[in-house]
Amino acid sequence: MNDHINRRTFLKLSGTAGGAMVLGVAFASCSGGDTPPATHEFSPLIRIDTDGWVTLIAKNPEIGQGIKTTLPMILAEELGADWEKVRVEQADFNEMYEEQWAGGSYAVILNWELMRNAGARVRHVLMEAAAAKRAWPVEELIARNGRIRHEPSGDSLPFEALLEEAAKIPLPEAAEWKPLDSFERVGRPTPQVDARPIVDGSARFGMDTRLPGMCYATVLKNPVHEGGPGRFNEAAAKEVPGVLHVFALNNADYGGRLLGPNSPNFVNGVAVVAESTWAAFQGARRLQVDWDNSAARKEQSEDLFSLFHKQLGKTTVERADGDLVAARRRAAERYEATYEVPFLAHAPMEPMNCTIDFSGDLCEVWAPTQNPKALEEGLVKLFGLSPEQIIIHLPRSGGAFGRRYYVDYAMDAAILSRHIGRPVNLTWSREEDIRHDWYRPASVHRLEACLDVSGRITGWRHVLANASRKTSLGREGNPAGTEIDAYDFPGGFIPNLRFEYGHVLSDVPLGQWRAVGPSATAFAAHSFISELASRNGSDPIDYFLDLIGPPRMVPVVGEFEYDAARLRAVVERVRETSGWDTPLPEGQGRGFAAHRQAGTYIAEVVTVAVDANGAIRIIRVDAVVDCGMVVNPSGAHAQVEGGILEGLCAAMYGEITIRDGETQQSNFHDYRWMRIGEVPEMHIEFLPSQSAPRGLGEPPLPPAAPALANAIFAATGRRIRKLPIVST
Repeated sequence: MNDHINRRTFLKLSGTAGGAMVLGVAFASCSGGDTPPATHEFSPLIRIDTDGWVTLIAKNPEIGQGIKTTLPMILAEELGADWEKVRVEQADFNEMYEEQWAGGSYAVILNWELMRNAGARVRHVLMEAAAAKRAWPVEELIARNGRIRHEPSGDSLPFEALLEEAAKIPLPEAAEWKPLDSFERVGRPTPQVDARPIVDGSARFGMDTRLPGMCYATVLKNPVHEGGPGRFNEAAAKEVPGVLHVFALNNADYGGRLLGPNSPNFVNGVAVVAESTWAAFQGARRLQVDWDNSAARKEQSEDLFSLFHKQLGKTTVERADGDLVAARRRAAERYEATYEVPFLAHAPMEPMNCTIDFSGDLCEVWAPTQNPKALEEGLVKLFGLSPEQIIIHLPRSGGAFGRRYYVDYAMDAAILSRHIGRPVNLTWSREEDIRHDWYRPASVHRLEACLDVSGRITGWRHVLANASRKTSLGREGNPAGTEIDAYDFPGGFIPNLRFEYGHVLSDVPLGQWRAVGPSATAFAAHSFISELASRNGSDPIDYFLDLIGPPRMVPVVGEFEYDAARLRAVVERVRETSGWDTPLPEGQGRGFAAHRQAGTYIAEVVTVAVDANGAIRIIRVDAVVDCGMVVNPSGAHAQVEGGILEGLCAAMYGEITIRDGETQQSNFHDYRWMRIGEVPEMHIEFLPSQSAPRGLGEPPLPPAAPALANAIFAATGRRIRKLPIVST
C-alpha cells in the first residue's frame, strides 16, 4: 500500500468545496436564556465557536489504538489550538474522508500529511484575518494556545475574535507547515480523549447503543464450519419471558458465503429476538438445533497439520533471489528446522455487536467496525440499497485486532431489523465470538540455511504450507499472496534466498490477525537465526548484526527497503537497556528478536525464569522502537505494551483446535490469556527521530514469540519449534 495520500484526498479533507470557511449560526432558544455560541466550520475536520472552543473531527474508527486522540493532536498542533479548549468528535462514515478504516498500522501513516495541511490552512486564514484587523505583517505572526500572536509587540488575539474576518478569506490550497522543533502538543504524552468516561464507566461502546423501541438479539451459529441451518425448537425458546421472535439465518438466501473479496457474509444459524439481551441469550440456549452438516468436511486439526507437512514437498517457488542451488553446492554445512504455529482467534474484550434501525428505505447503523466501507457495501449487496440510504455511526470498539475488519455480524443485525421493522441491538455471546471468528491461519514452516566455514548464512530457503486466508476470503489471485510476506526479514540480506508455498484447501474460516503474515513467519525466521547462532557458538545479537551488515539501504521488493542503520540502532540499544551482556542466575535466560513492519523498527529482549518443574515465568521485556516521530508518547507506549503482551499470550497459550469441523474453544477458560499477575516488567524506549511517524499497532507483536522461545532455550537448552508453548 502506498504510504502517501493523493492530491484529491489532500484537498478534499483539508478544505471545503468552495475553498472558503463556512459559517454556521446557532440561534437562541425561544424560551430565552443565554445565546449559544455561533460555530464557524472551516473544513470537515475543524470548527471554531465564538466561545473559543475548537472542535476537531476524528475521522478514523477508534478500536483502542488511540487514533481518536492522535489525529486531532496533529490537527491541533498545526492549527495552534489550545488543547485545553479542544473538543474531539467521532466522525460518521462518509466517502469524503476516504481511507476511513483501521488496519495495517496505517492510520497515522496515511493521515500525517493530511492532518498537518488541514490545520496549517486554517491557521493561515486566522493569521491573515489578524493581520488585516491589526495591520500586523503576517510574517510576524504565530498561532499558539488558541491565539494569533504578534511576536514583536507581544500582543495577541484569540481565535474567536477573528472568526468574522476569517469567514471572508478563502482557504489556500496549501500552507507552510510548522517546523518540527516548534511542536508543543505533538510529542507530549496526552491522555486519550475518552479516558475519563472509560474510567468512570460512562463511555458508550457499540453494544451500549440504545434507541427508542429497540429490541435485543443474539445468534446461535452452526458450530461446524460450512454447515447449514437445521431444525430448531422455536417453542422452547419462546417459553423464555421476553423472547419475541426466532428466525433461521441462511446465507444462501442472501448472496452466499461472501459479500465480496475479503468480506465474508454471515454464518448460517438461528437468531433470537427479545426484550433484553439476557432473554435473547436464554432463549438461544433452549433452541435444541439439529444442524445440517451433510455437506461439511468435518475437519480435524491433526489431519490439517498432517496435510500441511505433506504439502511442504509440493510447493511452488514464490520468490528466488540469487542461486540457491549453487549456494548449496558451496556450503560447508546445511541445516534445517521445522516450525508450527496454530490457528488463533482475535477474542477482543467486546464481543461482536451491531445496532441497526432499518426504517423504510433508510438503514441507520451503529457499528464498532474497522471497515465501514465494507459494511456499506454489504448492505448495498444484500438489500439493494444505495449508499445515500445508509448512515453508519462509528462508536468506540472494545478491541478488534483484525476481527472487526469483517462485517458478518452486522449483516445479522440488518436482516433482523428489516424483518421485524424495529431497531435491533445484536450481541454475540463470547462463545459465538470465539467459535465463529476468522482465524489467523495455522501453518508449518521448514527452513534451511546454507552456511560457510565461519557459520555465516550464504543461502536461505523458507517453505510454508497452510490453508490460505486469501482463498478463504474469496480473493482472486495466488493463494500465497497473503501467506508469505515477501517484504519480511531476511529478504534482501541474504543473496541466495528462496520462498516456497504449498496450499491446502480447508473449511476453517481464515482472516487477518494482528500483524498478519509476520505473526507466523517471524516466529520461524527469528527462532531459526538464533538457533544458527547457537550452533555456531555465537552470541545471538552479534550473529544477527553480522547478518545485517553495515548501515545502508537494503532493497527488499519493489519500493520497499530496509534501513540497515535504523535496524542496527534498535538492536544495539536494546542490548544496552536489557543488560544483555550481564550474567543471569541459573534457570534464567534472555532471548532476542528484531523486526520491521509498517515502517517501524523494533528490537525486543525477553527474560524468563524456568523452575525445576518446567514452569515458565516471563520476568521482563525490553523493547527499543524507532517509529519515526512519536505523536503521543503515552499512546505509543500503550500500543507497544499491548502488541508485545498479545504476542507473548499467543506464544504461551494461544491455540484454536478443530474437531469434526467444530472449533473446540469457547471462552477464556479454554482460550487463555495472561492474567494480570503474569504480566512481566516492561521497559520500552523510543529512539528520537525527526522522520514522519510510522505504524505502531502491529510491529511490536512479531518479535515477541521468537524472543520468548529463544529465552527459554537460553534458560533450559530446550528449543521451542511448535506453538503454543503451554497447552491449555
